[in-house]
Amino acid sequence: MKIIIFILLLLPLNLFAQSSMRRCTLLPITDSVGGAIGYKVFERIEVILKKSNWCTYVSNSSLINVFSKYRENLARHLKQKAVLKTVAEKLKVGSIIKISLINEIDGVDAQIEIYGENGEDLFFNEKATLESDEVEGISQTVESWLEIYSKMIPYDAKINGVLGDQITLDVGKGYPINIGQEFVVKRLTRMKKHPLLKKVVDWETEVLGQGKVFNISDNQALGLLKVYRSEKKITSGDWVRLEPMKTDEIIEKTDEDKEMEEPGKLGNLSVALFGATTSVDTSTPSGSYRMTGLTFGFDFRGEAWITRNYFGALELAKSVGKLAKASGNTSINSVNTTNGVFKLTGGYKYLPIGFFYGPQIDVYAGYGSYSFDLDYSPTEGLGKGSLYGLLMGVTANIPINRVYRFTVQADFIPFPKFEDGDDIYGTQKSASALDLEVGVKYQYTPRMTIDGSIETLSGKARFSSGFKEISYHDNFKIKAGASFNF
Repeated sequence: MKIIIFILLLLPLNLFAQSSMRRCTLLPITDSVGGAIGYKVFERIEVILKKSNWCTYVSNSSLINVFSKYRENLARHLKQKAVLKTVAEKLKVGSIIKISLINEIDGVDAQIEIYGENGEDLFFNEKATLESDEVEGISQTVESWLEIYSKMIPYDAKINGVLGDQITLDVGKGYPINIGQEFVVKRLTRMKKHPLLKKVVDWETEVLGQGKVFNISDNQALGLLKVYRSEKKITSGDWVRLEPMKTDEIIEKTDEDKEMEEPGKLGNLSVALFGATTSVDTSTPSGSYRMTGLTFGFDFRGEAWITRNYFGALELAKSVGKLAKASGNTSINSVNTTNGVFKLTGGYKYLPIGFFYGPQIDVYAGYGSYSFDLDYSPTEGLGKGSLYGLLMGVTANIPINRVYRFTVQADFIPFPKFEDGDDIYGTQKSASALDLEVGVKYQYTPRMTIDGSIETLSGKARFSSGFKEISYHDNFKIKAGASFNF
């Protein structure tokens, strides 16, 4: 029963794709002296793993409270396949490092076992009797074992995303990988295990394709497939083996190369000019009226990347123009209008293939306001007004190829308030506000894109008095501008 409870406490919220052996975690180190030695060795080895370049280390700190509840029988629990598998699922790792120490009269028996994500495949194991129980000596022995294991991993990276001929590679942070380096894509067909030791001793693979690395970022890289060696489709989880770089291929990176690798770390600024066909419709006690015309203005948007996936954004827009009478028996032939947009939002950037240059889906929320300032004419229901409230939206930014990206954005204010600036309309009955935009981005330089888009904006408010309704529309807005990463 205890082991079942232990597994349930570790269960993750959802499952994940096959993890890489180059994502590792270190289990609590057990010893026979109540943790007196194991804890100190754990601290030393954890530092070593964090500094290593063969493995992206994932701390087990999120599970430490669970482990502490089973301190007395922890060594027995950590032998269970189900426990190891659950730890791997929770932490999304492919190498589970388990170290045990047993104090003897003449020294310490040290043992290391490294298991795969299924909790059953034993990739590596070593055992030695050390003459001393000094933490430094034990740590050095374990470090040498980890160095041997790192050279036994049968691939340099795993594919964690595919978009056409582009693939995202999951590699250890600081792993020796270079732009322009060629690679081979392989797929595991069978693992060979020792018949007695049950240890994995060999991996059989088939070659699927070849390509080159063309971008690197943190513990990821972006590769481009050049040649396909099989009719089988390359998918997430396939292996990548890097080819050695020739001496004459290794060149010092120029400032432009570095800019290509890191085209901005803090955020993005976008500036655009636009023209729009704008209309205002009113329903008043004296009749219904419609004014239409052209407006022109600018749009500014700044986005700050708080982390790789979280961001904050500010958008400001202002336009001016003149609207002429289109319908309705009104004494005025035209009105001047000044319109504005204010959006302050924050959200989450989802990267489906894990790389910043791949598809991006932003989900965001915040405060939004659309203001409309027309020449005062109460008979026709024209004056100052604004729609504001909690704004919610989503944006998709999808690469078409290496230089063009397609964008689509939709946001709305689900329960907007209407502010009557000239006290014309009376009590609000209902309101709505919706903004849609589709566009294309051209990668002009590593840090700059040329942008073009078409947008439509609709805002409406209904009232319970004699003034029935007013609606604002940017029916067809054409925007042209540029975006800059910084």
